[in-house]
Amino acid sequence: MRFWIAGLAAWILATPAFADWQFLENWTDPIDQATVRAATATGDDGTTLHLYRNASGRVYALFTLPQGGADLAAQGIVARITPEGFATKDIEVRPEPGRIIEYGLSTGRMLRDRLWHGEGEAPAFGTFRDLLEAPALTARFQLEDDSARTSTWVMEGAGLPIAQALGIKIEGVAAGAEWDDAAAQSLLAAMTACQFPKLDVTCVQKVTACSSAISEDRDIDGFETCVAAPSK
Repeated sequence: MRFWIAGLAAWILATPAFADWQFLENWTDPIDQATVRAATATGDDGTTLHLYRNASGRVYALFTLPQGGADLAAQGIVARITPEGFATKDIEVRPEPGRIIEYGLSTGRMLRDRLWHGEGEAPAFGTFRDLLEAPALTARFQLEDDSARTSTWVMEGAGLPIAQALGIKIEGVAAGAEWDDAAAQSLLAAMTACQFPKLDVTCVQKVTACSSAISEDRDIDGFETCVAAPSK
């Protein structure tokens, strides 16, 4: 029963609150084959963007082109990404990895680039900080046939999935490791109370119904008030 309760709590916390940007609890990086948490959305041309943190804590963006059409250029300035209202960042790919600078990596259909070193609670400046504050992100990709394609992602609703995936604090977003721990403890306490003196199915149903206050509203106090309210 304890494992079932913990599993239900994890499912509630992992439920995405927005339709466009989504939080993925277990996503496999197709380049390194590492399983990580990620935030993802699809651009207006079908290009998919994943934002995630690797085992070393660095934060990356992985762009994946949709099926069909030319592959990405193998080297040079393969993409320029522009958070709306902020400076453009060039993503350069070179045949050999840099000793100091970490260049982008192109596999043909995918392009990976490091956005942030990952130290601290959240970036104070740079492209990743700009991305968090921008209303939209646009990328222009250089293709191997010398043509180009452009994709745009609306950033509305991105804060929560990104905060969940990267474990960072974003102003105005109830997320991050401390918030996740507090929410999980609140959920577990409520579900555990439903077991004693014996399993109360009605109690479990009420806790599950109230859990939207956490999964959707990100309101722990609201959840606890809902659970404590007399049943009608």
